[in-house]
Amino acid sequence: MSFRRVLPAVLLAATLPAVSPAGVAERIVARVNRDAITMTEWEDAVQSVLMGKKPQPGVEERKRLADQVLDRLISERLIIQAAVEEGLKVSDTEVAPKVDEEIDSLRSRFASSREFEAQMRKEGITLEDLRIRIGNRLKDQYMYFKELGRQQRELDSTADVTDEEVKTYYDAHKTTPEWQTAPQIRARHILFAVDEALTGDARKAALEAARKKAAAAQAAVARGEKFENVARTFSEDTATRETGGDLGTFAKGTYHEALERPAFSMKAGQVSQPIETPAGLHILKVEEVLPSRPRGLSDTLKVPAPVAGPGAGAPEIQEMTLQKYIRSIVRNQKLSAALQDWVDGLKRKAFIQKTVGELPEP
Repeated sequence: MSFRRVLPAVLLAATLPAVSPAGVAERIVARVNRDAITMTEWEDAVQSVLMGKKPQPGVEERKRLADQVLDRLISERLIIQAAVEEGLKVSDTEVAPKVDEEIDSLRSRFASSREFEAQMRKEGITLEDLRIRIGNRLKDQYMYFKELGRQQRELDSTADVTDEEVKTYYDAHKTTPEWQTAPQIRARHILFAVDEALTGDARKAALEAARKKAAAAQAAVARGEKFENVARTFSEDTATRETGGDLGTFAKGTYHEALERPAFSMKAGQVSQPIETPAGLHILKVEEVLPSRPRGLSDTLKVPAPVAGPGAGAPEIQEMTLQKYIRSIVRNQKLSAALQDWVDGLKRKAFIQKTVGELPEP
């Protein structure tokens, strides 16, 4: 295992010369002002992208991705250079914990510490060299995010979103699957309770007794009595009996699956045969079927919270109104466009020279 391959260039280390660990000059694929992007850095960045793609792309797609990655590396280098010009700094203390973490991760890829040290000697680097290389790369990462954050704060006032923009975005995307409500029903039930602790013959006997009670309730409904009045008379569910067995409006996952499975196959106004659940027997009436529909702007949905900066971890899930969520989407689009304009401006002012046409075949 080579350390050249286990130090991926997510962001490039501008302070490193274009020299391999063994001291052999590396091929330069692009110059960005006074900095150089090496073939190794490009290959590693492309490989990071390809690792997440299945099936692996063909030759033409790989070339297209490689071009995109090189453009991204050039943009990242320009942003880091802008951070340096602005006087932004990252101290050794800021990156030290992450450096230790990465070195521990590298060491764990070898069978033993002796193997780890032997590989370093083979490639002509010391542990301190490794710390410096990793630290420089992490400092560039942190500089990159600091500069982006600074620019975003400057551009923040240009990204205000109007109610009209929210509505326009909503109208264009309201059929998005994640924005649809779950199908729901509004229903009532009559419960004939059976002790859930009963098993075997004892449960069979209790269910038989419950069926006789259910038959009397079914007969009353068949005679034309209102379902809610029958529920008030017969139901043994003390929580809903006084409200005529009202279960409210609910989606799947609210009640026991044995009750919901037939319930969601029924039509409005339909009354079921007795349905067995662990709680006993239920006679169910579906009052209304509410199909899936686009959520309104005031409806809430669960979305990932924004994650900022390196090492922030997985995003948490937060709940917000669809209107607020759309406002954040449109705002981020405006900020992204403004940031891209800023990067394009850096490119126009910079000296950029690509010295190779395409990435060699693997």
